Amino acid sequence: MKKTSFRYDGLTGEEAELLVRHYKDNGYRAARSLSRDPKYWDIVVTLPEQQYLKPTPRSMLNKVWG
Repeated sequence: MKKTSFRYDGLTGEEAELLVRHYKDNGYRAARSLSRDPKYWDIVVTLPEQQYLKPTPRSMLNKVWG
């Protein structure tokens, strides 16, 4: 499965900590680094990509929408 890096820029310390904890709880590796501006943090997370999306359930389809 292919993996892609996602980057979050300009987060405060509290936001960065919550985001890193969320990804680690879900089993992903997140790296936190200090931004150019020392007040902010950057987060880089490597997440797997899916080749195909799951089909939409029939209960969510409406004939009016086409």
